[in-house]
Amino acid sequence: MKTCKEIKYYMKNNELDIEKIINEYSSYISTIINNMSIDFLNDEDKEEIVSEVFFILWKNKDKLDINKYLSSYLAGITQNIVKEYLRKIKINFDISNYENTLYSDNEIDFMVNNVEIIKNIEKKLKKMKDIDKRIFLKYYYYSKSIKDIAKEERISEFSIKQRLYRIRNKIKKEVKEYE
Repeated sequence: MKTCKEIKYYMKNNELDIEKIINEYSSYISTIINNMSIDFLNDEDKEEIVSEVFFILWKNKDKLDINKYLSSYLAGITQNIVKEYLRKIKINFDISNYENTLYSDNEIDFMVNNVEIIKNIEKKLKKMKDIDKRIFLKYYYYSKSIKDIAKEERISEFSIKQRLYRIRNKIKKEVKEYE
């Protein structure tokens, strides 16, 4: 997927160019599916979800605001479909599944500290420049390569590495202040 583009960019003769959208956004949708489903969906289900996302987009093409970013529509559709799939296969986390698992006080303290650290990282991200947030999320959340991020952001790979280094240092400071 290249940089975020408005829906009007994908209009061709007053029609949505679905083929172009599929080519540019299939991997983006797959990433969202993989991040949400962990290991609960098989490859066939994931492929079916990708197809369903594009079908729903096509079906609702007349309702889209052409000045909005396409990625936000696709992300919302994808998230709703994945949630529905997980409900269908009844992915429920029941306490009885874990009742025989015992945690020591040290493990519980460790987990609580990790939650606090993650909250602090999120606070730090909110204070960052938009470009730094995007780079951080693309690299650590979407597992994109530095090369791909550089192409998408239209800046050098060296610049991406430098920004990631600075972001990590800022976050490390935040985490150390918490500890």
